[in-house]
Amino acid sequence: MGAPDDPGTARARKLAAKRANERIRLLAGFLNALAIAVVGAGFIVPVIGQPDRLLSPNLAWLVLGSIRHLVAQGVFAFLRSED
Repeated sequence: MGAPDDPGTARARKLAAKRANERIRLLAGFLNALAIAVVGAGFIVPVIGQPDRLLSPNLAWLVLGSIRHLVAQGVFAFLRSED
């Protein structure tokens, strides 16, 4: 095992941080896509169920989608420094 300033150790830490950050970005992207699907369902499901009421989205779907989007944004707080 090398010293803390050993280039191999620093390189390994940087690579580990990059991998962790990419996983966090993938999770945030997944949660955001899920939020878009939930909001979309909030508009599409009522339209299919009641075609005469085109603009009557279910508020609960919109709130859930918004919460998922905020959680996706919050996930970015876990990003690690790659320096």
